[in-house]
Amino acid sequence: MNSTEALKSFRGKRLKTQDDISNILNISRQAYCTYENNPLQCELNLIFKILESMNVDDMEIELFLNAIKQDYLSYKNLNESNEKEGD
Repeated sequence: MNSTEALKSFRGKRLKTQDDISNILNISRQAYCTYENNPLQCELNLIFKILESMNVDDMEIELFLNAIKQDYLSYKNLNESNEKEGD
């Protein structure tokens, strides 16, 4: 699971829409959609606010952090592959 899937899953478990979360955060739905679809482009404090708005528990935070780790490893592997192709 990547970080995007994790956020969507948390929101879905709470039966919340993107509109619901964006209203809680006082941002547009479009802005929230952008953050949800690419959380790695978000500032950390906004990630905290998103997680807080969904009242995530400790287990879900651990799941999200593991998802971020998976995103990083995928990014790293992609960059290493691109470097090898350039050689």
